[in-house]
Amino acid sequence: MPKNLISFNVDKCSILIYASIVLFFFIFNPQSLNFSYGDGGGRYADKVDSFSEYIVRNTIKRNILSKEDISYLPVITKGYSTGDYNYYGDGYVKYFSNMTLQTMPATIIAKLLNINTERKLEAYFGLLRLANGLVFSFLLCSFFLNFCKSQNIKNNFAIPILIGGSAGFLFYSQNLYFVSALMLMPATLISFQLINGNKPSKKIVFLLGTMFFLKGYEFATVFTLLTAFSAAVFSNGNWEDRIKAFLIVFGIICLSFLFSISIHIAIISADSGWILSTKESADMAFASLQIRTKSLNGVPFPLSSRFVDAMNERWSATAFSLTKDGMKLTEMNVIMLIGFFTILRLRVMSNVEKIIIAYGVLGYLSWYLLAYQHIMWHRMYDWYIFSLTLGLSFSLLIIIYINMMSELFKKILYKTDKKNE
Repeated sequence: MPKNLISFNVDKCSILIYASIVLFFFIFNPQSLNFSYGDGGGRYADKVDSFSEYIVRNTIKRNILSKEDISYLPVITKGYSTGDYNYYGDGYVKYFSNMTLQTMPATIIAKLLNINTERKLEAYFGLLRLANGLVFSFLLCSFFLNFCKSQNIKNNFAIPILIGGSAGFLFYSQNLYFVSALMLMPATLISFQLINGNKPSKKIVFLLGTMFFLKGYEFATVFTLLTAFSAAVFSNGNWEDRIKAFLIVFGIICLSFLFSISIHIAIISADSGWILSTKESADMAFASLQIRTKSLNGVPFPLSSRFVDAMNERWSATAFSLTKDGMKLTEMNVIMLIGFFTILRLRVMSNVEKIIIAYGVLGYLSWYLLAYQHIMWHRMYDWYIFSLTLGLSFSLLIIIYINMMSELFKKILYKTDKKNE
């Protein structure tokens, strides 16, 4: 393994400063972004999806506070059906559709630190949320700074503004169920490796892919395309080289997905005391798959008037903002601007711009196409996939165009100075 496999050959000071600014947005939310369903009207910690986060919290509480053996599967407590996410030591049921194995290291650390009361655990969860936001902000800033280095972009001052102002990034920055840092880890690792002249480490990408899927399968297509996009956009060379890099990483992530499925099935079988067969365990693991990917249960028919109304509502939501009452860009604004950039630069567009735009569009559409019922049922998830796809593409394009304008302005000033001489 090369010594500089993960060499931080970018401005360390910029990473620290930018990540600190982004973390400020994530923690203090100066935009006052809020989703009332998400925090239960202010009762729960997460701003956008406390339903999911409290599965993690209550599973860890059950593992620490209960006298029963540790559960490798997440649990749903008895109050969930009425919107009560508080922990109850009795009446819980195990959740088989996702492994949510981030509960395991969190449980082990809590036991080692003797965090053994509900009050201590609440403080512990606050620290875990902070750590999640910190790592996520560091990975995002590293990815953007590496992109700037790969494109020889000197004017990167907009990075913390674009990341910190992203509604989706802010909403999901600290959620303990989604652990957004895992979404970015392989893409950022690949960016570090490629800007330092190394090939992406297949073993580490496979390991990080497995870690992501052991956490859960939500937004699997976005994760896979984002990781492969990183390989394509940071690769040097012609289209053939970029496509090859994309396909290799895409294949590795698909293999990690299949490997994770086998672990998931084995855990369910082990939890039953090895009573369940492999088929029975698989049926339990993917009981909701038919609903999420092949049904229209409770959601509008695609392209119907109800669908159009639902998408208009989503695309009217804030995509970027910096303050509560300041200027905002909606998702529709971002989509229209990307379309405008595409038309304006169609004849002179670089390969990197084409890759960025293609990824944004395909990444966003992918989860709507492969898990339509899931994304239409959970309105708040659109913020997340938008920020990771079209929002990310928009931010990278803005950085490119700011640098272009800056360089053009410098040339104009230089010519003016030469004339005056």
